[in-house]
Amino acid sequence: MVKRAMRNSAVSEGESNIINENGKRLNDLDNKDGVKRIKTKSLYRQPTANELNRLQETENLFNSNLFRLQIEEILQEVKVKEKTVNRIKEWFSDFQTHLLSIPEDETEYDLSEKSFAKQLNVKLPISKDHKKTKVMFKFHKFTDVEIVGSYALGCSINSKLIVDLQITVPAETYTKNDSINYKYHKKRAAYLAYIASYLTQTDIIEELKYSFLNGCETKPTIDIKPSGKLGNHLSMRLNLVCEAEAYKFHRFSPSRNNLRESWLYSTENQENVSEIGPPTPYYNSSVLCDLTASFNQDFLKEILMNSENLKQAVVLLKIWIKQRTLQVSGYVISMLIAYLVQSKRINNIMSSYQIVRNVWIALKSSEWDSKGISLNKDQNTPSIEEFHQHFPIVFVDKTGYYNICWQMSKGTYYALKRESSLAIDILDNGKINGFIPLFMTPETDLLQFDNILRFQNFPEVKESVLNRVPKQTRINYGLDHLALVTDTLYNLISKGLSNRVDLIQEIIEADFSWPVKTTLEKAKKEGYEEKLFFGFILNENSMDIVDRGPPANMPEAEEFRAFWGEKSELRRFQDGSITEACVWQEGPVLPQILDYLMLQKYGVPGAWLRHEGGELAPLDAEGEPEPRTRAVLAAFDELRAQLRDLSQLPLDVTAVHGISPVFSYCDPFPAHAGGGRGAYTPVNRAVLELSYSGKWPGDLEAFRCLKAAFHLQIAERLKKQYSLPTQAYDTHVDVLKNGLVFRLQIAHPKEITLLRRYVEGGVVKFKESAESVELERETVALPRLRGALHGLQQRHPGFGAAARLLRRWLGAHLLAPHFAPELCALLAASGALRSGCRAGAGRSALLRTLRLLADTDWSRDALLLDINDELSKEEMSELERRLQAQSPRPSMCVWAAGMDAGAGPPGPVLRRAQALARAALRHVRSGGDVLEVFVPSLRGYDALVRLRARGARGAGGQVKTAGEGLIPVVEFDPVRKYLDELRSAYDEFAVFFYDEYGGDVIAVLWKPDIHEPREFQTLNAHALKPVTINGETKYKVNIEAILEDFRILGEGLVIKVTQPTE
Repeated sequence: MVKRAMRNSAVSEGESNIINENGKRLNDLDNKDGVKRIKTKSLYRQPTANELNRLQETENLFNSNLFRLQIEEILQEVKVKEKTVNRIKEWFSDFQTHLLSIPEDETEYDLSEKSFAKQLNVKLPISKDHKKTKVMFKFHKFTDVEIVGSYALGCSINSKLIVDLQITVPAETYTKNDSINYKYHKKRAAYLAYIASYLTQTDIIEELKYSFLNGCETKPTIDIKPSGKLGNHLSMRLNLVCEAEAYKFHRFSPSRNNLRESWLYSTENQENVSEIGPPTPYYNSSVLCDLTASFNQDFLKEILMNSENLKQAVVLLKIWIKQRTLQVSGYVISMLIAYLVQSKRINNIMSSYQIVRNVWIALKSSEWDSKGISLNKDQNTPSIEEFHQHFPIVFVDKTGYYNICWQMSKGTYYALKRESSLAIDILDNGKINGFIPLFMTPETDLLQFDNILRFQNFPEVKESVLNRVPKQTRINYGLDHLALVTDTLYNLISKGLSNRVDLIQEIIEADFSWPVKTTLEKAKKEGYEEKLFFGFILNENSMDIVDRGPPANMPEAEEFRAFWGEKSELRRFQDGSITEACVWQEGPVLPQILDYLMLQKYGVPGAWLRHEGGELAPLDAEGEPEPRTRAVLAAFDELRAQLRDLSQLPLDVTAVHGISPVFSYCDPFPAHAGGGRGAYTPVNRAVLELSYSGKWPGDLEAFRCLKAAFHLQIAERLKKQYSLPTQAYDTHVDVLKNGLVFRLQIAHPKEITLLRRYVEGGVVKFKESAESVELERETVALPRLRGALHGLQQRHPGFGAAARLLRRWLGAHLLAPHFAPELCALLAASGALRSGCRAGAGRSALLRTLRLLADTDWSRDALLLDINDELSKEEMSELERRLQAQSPRPSMCVWAAGMDAGAGPPGPVLRRAQALARAALRHVRSGGDVLEVFVPSLRGYDALVRLRARGARGAGGQVKTAGEGLIPVVEFDPVRKYLDELRSAYDEFAVFFYDEYGGDVIAVLWKPDIHEPREFQTLNAHALKPVTINGETKYKVNIEAILEDFRILGEGLVIKVTQPTE
């Protein structure tokens, strides 16, 4: 039945409401021509009550209307489809029926014998280490199978969906003494195998495998792939839990021991040994996880089931965690939200956005490593302090005995805190749409970490660590060796690096599943590979070569010497103190520390370690950019002071601004002073501002003549007052200061005004011209931009390296001449503003910039940077609107500090740069060497001009004066001059590509119309030859003659000219 919509009260009374016998209004019948009429009155009607409520709700509960729409869209996108839900219901009904048909079994089995596994025709999912555990097992049938977890609570995500199934094992399955020495775990594995044997007999399951619950080798589960279409969308995971009545919770308190040393270190079971060893909180938690599962699931259901906003918040947080590859389960997030509801920090009335924001604020300010939280209010349970004695991170569940974060290390928790802090910063920044970076942008380890430590032979590393850890630690972790090694190495590394890093995060890749009819040992030999690596985010202390310890007479000094061993030594510092210290060699310090500690503490040689992150430092250091830039800035500061102190000038110099890339640390090969003779001498450009005067002429030529006179007088005064070599020109002054050449140009706003002025019909008018735009850009916008970028370098010391490496990467692929230096600097600045940029983090900074270049839709999007945080949200929106409305639109819209980055590269060049950036990211993500992304591909070019070998530009860029008081020839690059000639003569036929930082080839790409016939014209007969087409004489471009011209023009510089297609 179709319901007719009620007419709105705002409809004009003039509209006809008379309906004829056919159900149509009379005025509809009058529309004979069939033209569809648009009812424009409805566009201007008053908003309805629902619309007003929604607007008010958006203003109060969400960041913005756009943010709300995006959240609603992503929630709808990740929601499990109704068709899939119905298929799950149907499949689960059959699955439940099949499992409940398992018959009772009164047989008692000895699990130390192989007969049990043979009878089941499946293998037990436990390792051979459990063989020494002697235990009798009897199958007590369960009462039900239920769906639990995120799917049951309504907060699951359809991407790689895993539906959690749960069977509660009856309490009578276990005895009182099963809590010790992995007896519980062995019975649990036997119960799981018993169920698996029956699951192999049904046709509703396509594939049946064992896997580990959260990577814990003593907690197996069954992974089920349903048959049919359902198996293409999701998988099922069957887990076993225990009835809470099986054991008293206090038996598994953190301070209790349930794993005997004699069992762990002996080869045979020792039943009569009754010693009580050290606490085993890790082992205890592996049992409590099962005992408390149903209790905590009911608690979560009570909190979440009737609140759609809470469930949406869980989904959003799971998406956020997944994009950051944080190894935090959705269960922890759900329990955290339940804790915040219980403590009344969030409630059902809040929107999903408000809940997520409050969760991030709670995580940002949390101290779970020192002041844990608890859902339990009972005073008779173990105290938080007791938990902190045994766990690095504490979040206690509703029972008061189970630490939900028993498997979470400090590295993961600190990463969670850090990401929460960054998320709040993004939300508080009203100038950007925070939805994209928070929920849509994946952050891989290569983009997150400045340095990464990987292990080449991890099984050997694991064995070395296990052989040297203290017995007490070994007993706590029991048979879960991977967790033991991970936590041990984390503690060592965090103590060794101390204040050099802001974050150390361990990443474990150990997802493993194997067929139920295969033993665990055999499956491991056939392809199981554990991977562990540590990611580091550096800080300003990362390059310090001295680790300063406590004074020699303090008790802490003995601990310092014990930790550092022979590396520790007594040193006297400039402040007069005598302390213990460790001194490292110049260069990357982190690899030195890690190699030393791993060898000293666990006998792991450096050959087994692989350090990633500093591979690009030697490439960036080729031009010695940091020391040379500092020398240029020091000389510039001196020159600026001298210019402002010049006497006998008609107008005083009030300001001097540098505009070359070197002034913002973005030049890969800055000039430097010293002995020797270099092939290329760059100049450092700057603009001068003079004091105000109203006597500047109103004629452009007269203005320029007066400016040239100022240049002459400035040069003369510098020479007389400070004995500086100078050379004056009409447009600038060259000054030699400390062996460096500075090119000074007077900037005055009146010159820009005169360039805009023209007379039409006797009326003076003003209009932008190409010359006025360029002059304003060079004398007004560039100084402001360079100053902003220089400030950015002081806040983010790795920004300059990122800009230089991007420039080198573009140069290596012959594209640098098509990208303005300012554009490269702003692309690197965007990455620094979004994610920070630390010193020594060149690789991650470059990869973030390449991702920005590759993933941005430059034909639609504009990049606006508020470097100094000067603009309001409204001003940013207006700027974006203006940039989007530009005509013609540049290929890349990039704006910062009052100027845009120019027209950008040609469209084909931009597309090639994006393709190369994507290929570079794929190569590095697949494990390739990052240096290989700087190797150019010459495929696809039509001709290659091979040049004589020469060093990298600037490698020998010292300034050597030809004589006392003379300025050398500057900016003389033979290859660039040759390129200028080629472009001047053949620009209509070809596009030229060259690495301006030391390339030995010029690549030529013919323009698309070069092979088309052309009409002969006397003024345009350049490089044409006659050809006969269909009996008619036409003219085509003589490519062979052009290539020969390339060779002749470059005689002495060109080795040969080739066509790759030959």
